[in-house]
Amino acid sequence: MPIVNFHLILGDTVSMICPARVVEDRADGLLLWIAPGTPVWRAALPPGAHLRDLPPGGSYPLRASRWRRGGALILQPAGAGHAVWWTFTEEQEFRGWYVNLESRGREGADVHVTDQELDITVAPDRRWAWKDEESFAEKTGHPVYWTAAEAAGIRAEGVRVATLVESASYPFDGTWCDFRPPASWTLPELPELPIGPVTAPSGVLVLGKAGWIGRRQDGAPPRSESAFAVAATGGGHLHDGGAEEPEPYGYEAVAVPAAADRPLPVRARTSPSPFDGELVVCALEISLGLPWDHAAHGAGPVALGDLPVDRRGMLLGDARALDAFEGLDGESVDGPAGRLRRAGRDHTLLAGVVEVGGCRVLGLGWDPGDHSMRHRGERASGRVHPATLEERAGEAVLRWAIPPYEAHGEAPWATEDEA
Repeated sequence: MPIVNFHLILGDTVSMICPARVVEDRADGLLLWIAPGTPVWRAALPPGAHLRDLPPGGSYPLRASRWRRGGALILQPAGAGHAVWWTFTEEQEFRGWYVNLESRGREGADVHVTDQELDITVAPDRRWAWKDEESFAEKTGHPVYWTAAEAAGIRAEGVRVATLVESASYPFDGTWCDFRPPASWTLPELPELPIGPVTAPSGVLVLGKAGWIGRRQDGAPPRSESAFAVAATGGGHLHDGGAEEPEPYGYEAVAVPAAADRPLPVRARTSPSPFDGELVVCALEISLGLPWDHAAHGAGPVALGDLPVDRRGMLLGDARALDAFEGLDGESVDGPAGRLRRAGRDHTLLAGVVEVGGCRVLGLGWDPGDHSMRHRGERASGRVHPATLEERAGEAVLRWAIPPYEAHGEAPWATEDEA
C-alpha cells in the first residue's frame, strides 16, 4: 500500500506532518491508516500550549516526534468538508468516531488539511457532541480563519454529518470498527520536511557554498554570468579554477533553469547523524516548476556535478539575487548572512528563508558536530556529494544527495593528509 503525507494546518501554521498508509483510494474518497508510534513532524509549541490557543502568525519550527495516540482510520469523502476518524486504543480496541470539519487538497503524495476548529465527538453508542465551539466562535471573522458566512457553512456541514450519526448510516453503521492492520504493515519513515519555497525570477536557480560566494578577484564578473551560461546548456557545475578541476577550498555551486513565475518548493529528507544523533539532510529536492525535457535528458537522472558541504552553510536562490550576497566574512548583522543565520537559528536543519535582491533565498546551515566529523576537509578529502536533475511526475527536480557515512577504516574526521 502506498504512503501519503498528511499535513494538518490551522490558520497559517502547519501543526503536523504525518505519513499515513492508504487503505483505499477510490473516486468517492480516501481511507488512511495512522499506526501508533508513526514518526511525524510536529510544531514545537510553548510548554503546555495548544495551537488553537495561540495567536496566528507565530513561528513554530517542526521537530521530529511520534504519533502519541492509538491507531486511527481516517475517511476523507471526496468533495466533502469533513473527515471521519475511527479511533482505537494501542491494543486496537475501538474507542469511537471523531468528525473533523476541514477543507483539504491533494497534490501527489501530499494531503493538505486545513482544520476548521469545530469538531464532533461520537461515542461507540453514537451519542455525539460538538467540540471546540468556543474556540471556533472566537476565530470566526479573523482574516486568517473564516468569515461569519463561512462559519455558518462549516456548522451546517457538521449538522449534516450528525444526521448520519443519528440514523446509524455509513460511516457510522459499524463498518471498519473491527479493523485490524495486517502484521506486515511496518511503520513508515519520517516524511520529507518542507523548508522552502524559494523564487528565481531570473529563470536560473543556484545551489552553492555560502562561505565563498562573495569572494571574487577584483574585476571578476558577477557569478551570475557563469550561472546563466551553464543553465543555458541545461545545467551544470560552477567553481573557482576556470576549466580545471575545482579548487580544494573555493566557491562551488550548481546552476539549473527554473520557472521564473512561481515559488519553487524545497524539501529535505533527513537521517540521524551517526556522530551526535541530530537530524541532518540526506537529500535535498527542489521542484523547478518546469516540465521534464525528455528530448534533452531522456529518462534521467542527469549528473550536474558534486558539491561539498560548506561548514559556513549552503545557499539556494536566484542566480542574479545571489550576486548581492556578500558572503560571511565581515558581514553585518543586518546583511543577508546575518538575517539568514537568525532565520534558521531555531529550525531543525538550521534552515531559514529571507529576501535577498527581491527574491526568496534559502540558507541551509549544518550541524557542527556532524560537519566536523563527516565533512571536514571537504573536496580536499574527497567528501563531495552528487547533484542531479531528475524527473518527478513529469516535472524537473534538482536533487542533492548526501549518502550515509562510510568510514573505510579511517577516523571519520581525518583529511586526506591525515588518513
